[in-house]
Amino acid sequence: MKPTLRIISLFICIILCCISYACVDDVDFDQADEIRITPRVDADLIFFTIEAVDFVEEELPDANFTVRDTTRLEFLNDEFVRENLKEIEFLFQIDNTFEQSLINRSVFLNNAGVPQYTIEFEVAPSTDGTPTQTSFTDTLDDEELAAIRSSIQLANELILMSNEAPIDGELSLQSKAIYSLEFGDF
Repeated sequence: MKPTLRIISLFICIILCCISYACVDDVDFDQADEIRITPRVDADLIFFTIEAVDFVEEELPDANFTVRDTTRLEFLNDEFVRENLKEIEFLFQIDNTFEQSLINRSVFLNNAGVPQYTIEFEVAPSTDGTPTQTSFTDTLDDEELAAIRSSIQLANELILMSNEAPIDGELSLQSKAIYSLEFGDF
């Protein structure tokens, strides 16, 4: 055998011995109780586009116009989600071509229709008929999560604040909830 082939064979034998005698730490299966899984889940909430004809005039002295819609929040109807919910973040994005400002009000309702939590923010008007984008985020802490856990419906309304400009335009709303769960009792 040639000396280089002998060195290569010896080197391969040493590597194989090292691999077969690798160190392994003891596994403590009691640590399984300490494992926490924390997934983040995106859930679409409401998406819609409205035009001037969709607004209903309220019988109020300030002559504002309102669009309302209610949707069921099926992800909150799951007991596992309600029990393990640790954080929830609501994201809203609105593109507005109306020359009026608007108020977006999202009310979370329980089974009896009683408000549990409200998110309200102003939507910027368009100055020249081109879309103006408004983004809004609301992240809930532990105290506010109790209200969300008891909710099953989301009632959303857009209130158009009348001014001198003609009511004409289009508004597109997109929203989602990003919720974090934590569970570890296996």
